[in-house]
Amino acid sequence: MVTLLRLLFPYWRRVLGGILVLLMVDLGQLVVPQFIRKAVNDIYVGNYTTAPRWAFLIIVVALLFSVLRFFWRYFFIGTSRLLERNLRRKLYEHTVRLDPFFFQRAKIGDVMALFTNDLQAINMALGMGMVAITDFLIYTTFSIIAMLLISPKLTAMVVIPLPLIGVVMFVLGRLIYVRFRQVQDFFGFLTEWLRDILSGIRVVKIYDTQTRLAGRYREISERFLKLNLQFALIDGLFHPAISTLAYVSLAILLLVGGSMTTTGSISLGDYVAFSSYIGMMIWPMVALGWFANLIQRGSASYERIRAYLSRRPLIKDFGNREIKDFERLTAKRLVLSLEGNVILKGVELEVFKGEFVGITGPTGAGKSVLLNTLVRFYQPDSGLVLINGVDYRDLELSSLRSLILLVPQEIFVFSMSIGDNLRVAKPDATEEEMWWALRMAGLEEDVRSMPEGLNTIVGERGVGLSGGQKQRLALARAFLSPAQLILLDESLSALDSQTESKVVESLRKLGKTVILASHRMTSVSRTDRIYVMVGGKITESGTHDQLLRKGEIYPLLWKAHSEGIRGPTPVPSHP
Repeated sequence: MVTLLRLLFPYWRRVLGGILVLLMVDLGQLVVPQFIRKAVNDIYVGNYTTAPRWAFLIIVVALLFSVLRFFWRYFFIGTSRLLERNLRRKLYEHTVRLDPFFFQRAKIGDVMALFTNDLQAINMALGMGMVAITDFLIYTTFSIIAMLLISPKLTAMVVIPLPLIGVVMFVLGRLIYVRFRQVQDFFGFLTEWLRDILSGIRVVKIYDTQTRLAGRYREISERFLKLNLQFALIDGLFHPAISTLAYVSLAILLLVGGSMTTTGSISLGDYVAFSSYIGMMIWPMVALGWFANLIQRGSASYERIRAYLSRRPLIKDFGNREIKDFERLTAKRLVLSLEGNVILKGVELEVFKGEFVGITGPTGAGKSVLLNTLVRFYQPDSGLVLINGVDYRDLELSSLRSLILLVPQEIFVFSMSIGDNLRVAKPDATEEEMWWALRMAGLEEDVRSMPEGLNTIVGERGVGLSGGQKQRLALARAFLSPAQLILLDESLSALDSQTESKVVESLRKLGKTVILASHRMTSVSRTDRIYVMVGGKITESGTHDQLLRKGEIYPLLWKAHSEGIRGPTPVPSHP
């Protein structure tokens, strides 16, 4: 709880303002029973002339403090909203700093739950929760002082149930924390499950698994309902228990206070004032239980958020150097392990400005991992990557990202218009520039034939585009990008041979440095120099013609590719 409340320290001025306003409001309400007390005593002795004055004062106080209630809401609720906004921003900034490898293992639905339910729980705990505990402290303190001034003996009797509230809060509060944490964790799982199904809805329909998945969803929903009911059981016991203890105080007042009134120990006005104060204390007691409930929920959610924020990205941005012009890239003895498996085993290569370099090899050779390492999505265990002779760990990440662009194997298209997808690469791109990029990628005619042109919405993950169109849109982004070194990871695999040839020619005309990792030998054969990877190592390098003459692996890859295009070589029949 203390850890959660520390979040309010930067906003202490606003919190203090809220406490002061709430103090005035509560004190104003505590004065009203005194007005009633004096009015009742006057009426009891037959003096009716003062009643209108007391009634008028009660109305004035009510109107004045109705206005002040706006301000405590502004301070307390406004602070909780500010805190939620800043915490959401912190979560987002932390999320985008995490390495891509983390999101291959993380449950995206669980991360989404942090941004929704967990932040809402913290908002309630530090907004209405603070109002509830402040109300409790002010009401309880001043109500007891006012009652002590009337009758210390009666006050001592009616506050007997108060210590029991602490016992209830301790026992049920811990259960609320545990149950709410379970509910939030399962909500993250449920969100991730639904996200996964909706993302793969085409596969679900193709394999006709709707009925089976509907059954599985019912099982998950039942489990979620059970957890919520278990939480609701504890939560349902909490408030009635607190309210019951509050009404016990009222019962004590009726028994003891009534007797004291008849014996003359206190006046009728004192009894009525006492009754008002006890009535006022019922809400603070309930508010205390509400605060304990909200703070336990908020603490559970904040622990989840703290655990997420404690995850450190693999890539540390300690560099302070900038490079604006690309001259050469050199990889020396690169070694990289992922989850205990050595993927890169001493890779060495060199690429100069303006070159078009190809990387090929069998499946699982480490081509994609190498490109991700060159762009510093992965951190090598040993070895160096030098940009213009400078260790790329000494470069600012923003400088490196603006210099090198990776078009990944799994093409991602945002659920926006085609124009907005292109502006990801260049936010201030003009329509003329965007049409140029589409033309270079061989997508211009397709987009012009669409009813909305550049404003065409491509749908969720580009569902409105074919595989080839999505790949060409990603290539158009690369053409539009100011990056000087472009890494293409199987980025031509969905193109027909004619479009592939056109795009490769466009890439050459672009004048930028390009590294293409691909299984398609027709694409690789057009490059200036080819590196062949096998088992995480560069086994041979050279031009297409050189490797056909002197290589060992490359001729086999080329032969397999050629036979795959032309068909199998006929087997001669035996006589």
